[in-house]
Amino acid sequence: MKILLRVLCLILLFGLAPVFAHPHVFADSKIKVVFNDKGFAGIHNRWVFDEIYSTAMMSSGDVDGDGEISNAEGEWFRRAILDPLQDKNYYNYVLQGTSFVKARKLKNFRASFQGGRLVLDFETEFEMPLTADYTMFVVVVSDPTNYIQMTTDMENADVDAPDAIDVEFFDDGLEGLTMFRAFVYAPQGLFLRFKKK
Repeated sequence: MKILLRVLCLILLFGLAPVFAHPHVFADSKIKVVFNDKGFAGIHNRWVFDEIYSTAMMSSGDVDGDGEISNAEGEWFRRAILDPLQDKNYYNYVLQGTSFVKARKLKNFRASFQGGRLVLDFETEFEMPLTADYTMFVVVVSDPTNYIQMTTDMENADVDAPDAIDVEFFDDGLEGLTMFRAFVYAPQGLFLRFKKK
């Protein structure tokens, strides 16, 4: 009887585990995929956080209490929010074939407080060379743990490329891509291909 009770407890414990994987922070994000004359160069991110999280972070980061974020205060927001995400590619997942491309660095960071919401603008730098044949990749912006629920507007994602590069892109689900099965919920992806004109 004790063994049966233990087995039932384990089943309940592991069966309920996904219920606890719910978001604590909400962010609306928008991206622009950026190319330069050498190829795919980065992703410009704009994250707009929910009011509760924004208020909590402003109470800690807005040192002078003026409701605006100075450059010095902005550094605190970068360290507090984005530095811990460095090993997670700043939640910018770029899949080329069956491998994720590692972000090189974060640049052009700016934090602001707009309409009661904390806004982060930054660029994640990547390197993917331009070739004569199409190079295909997928971009996903998401927290795989679902602690932060990232709602990314892939339908209105933008692309900035020099005239010498042919770029095609569309948004879609990720059902067929096994690399994203570890994500708690199914985010949208931006599918791209590019080559020399």
